Amino acid sequence: MTNIFRIISGELNKLKQKGSFAQNFAVTFSGTAAVAIIGLLITPIMSRLYAPAAYGLFAVFNSIVANASLFSTFTYPSAFLLPRSAKKFNALVQLTLLLSAAMLLIMVLVVSLVHRPLLRWLNAEALGVWVYVIPFTIYLYSLMGIMVSWYLRTKDFKKRAGIEVTTTLVGRLGTLSAGVLLHGSSTGLLLGDIFAKVVSVGTMYFSGIHLKLGSVFKSLSWTRLKHIAIEYREYPFFVLPAGYLNMVASQLPIFFLTSSFGTAAVGLYAFSTSLMELPINVIGNAIAPVFLQKATETYEQDPERLKQICLDLYNKLFYLGLLPFGIITVYGDWIFKFAFGARWEQAGVFTAYLGYYYIFKLASYATSPIYAVFRKQRIVLLGTVLLVLCRAASLTLGTYAHDLNLGMLLFGVSSLVITFLIDMHILHLLKLPVLRVAIRSILLVLVTLAILRGLRIGLIHFFS
Repeated sequence: MTNIFRIISGELNKLKQKGSFAQNFAVTFSGTAAVAIIGLLITPIMSRLYAPAAYGLFAVFNSIVANASLFSTFTYPSAFLLPRSAKKFNALVQLTLLLSAAMLLIMVLVVSLVHRPLLRWLNAEALGVWVYVIPFTIYLYSLMGIMVSWYLRTKDFKKRAGIEVTTTLVGRLGTLSAGVLLHGSSTGLLLGDIFAKVVSVGTMYFSGIHLKLGSVFKSLSWTRLKHIAIEYREYPFFVLPAGYLNMVASQLPIFFLTSSFGTAAVGLYAFSTSLMELPINVIGNAIAPVFLQKATETYEQDPERLKQICLDLYNKLFYLGLLPFGIITVYGDWIFKFAFGARWEQAGVFTAYLGYYYIFKLASYATSPIYAVFRKQRIVLLGTVLLVLCRAASLTLGTYAHDLNLGMLLFGVSSLVITFLIDMHILHLLKLPVLRVAIRSILLVLVTLAILRGLRIGLIHFFS
């Protein structure tokens, strides 16, 4: 009993220690947990306001914005943690802000010239005049990314968590209000999302960044900008392609389903993944920024300790996701039909196909930062290319067979296999016992799946 109290006391002391990993994680986790709770409470209402087709059109709009916004900063904000001198950091901020402004001008021109064929190709002509809002939404998205990375460098986790909760609440309430006034039109989803982004950018800017921006642009040197762009060139050359391909990998169903099965199918997929991402975001978004910082510091000060920290976190995240995502895999269709209505039952089927992939996606938050710490961005690119090819092949088979369920099942299985292999490769880089971890993980997944599937069969026989 004394040992238990000693352990609890030690953990509480870590939480009290300003700037510690435990405190930073607790603050970030509380913010993302609050965001997820808001989402879970409001989603059943939204699912009855908006139809699958409205969600599908909203997903197409967001996919265009997300794809273009990645190129607007060349992923240089991801390097904000690395510069040790203020001059280099200021130059990186200057570079990213100039790039995002240039992208705004380019997108205004592109949308003005080619918006009709683009919407026709995506089967999203219903977006109408909203296509002209795309360039400005991309700019907001870029500014959000820059400011989030800035807060990560300054360790303002508490401030960032508060902003996320506030903007999520405001955005969701705006979406609900617009849905009621506009009778479930996709315009309500778009208005709510853009309003949330405007609030987020404004809140982050006036929460401290506006006081520092003057010193950032105090000395603007084109020569320094050129040097800083070259010094961190692995980000546009390797991180950007990997990030883009990773985004394409997640959005492949949107483009495949839109052209082959219509926006209603896209809406079902987008709705199911948005709910699956909620717990991932709660844990992952709380861990990722804090762990990246911790891993970078540990690698510089005590490299041998890094592998144990990584393995411990991997195991904890794997065990944490095993049962919840197992339940979603086996009972997804029942849960969605009960919680959101009969028209969303197929979305529950999609979550069943993706459930166990999300276990390893959650666990990968303990491994993926290692590539950045080891400066192995090329391997990230190769892994992402493999993921895109496997997912595209899966969806192509489903489209060719005119079988939506087959395509999504293969999509989920291929995603699981590739993500698992990437996780194991990172553990190999850390010189950990990969075979033992792999066998244990596979056995635990199979046993959990067998037990839950047996319970489902028993329930069906009992109530039939």
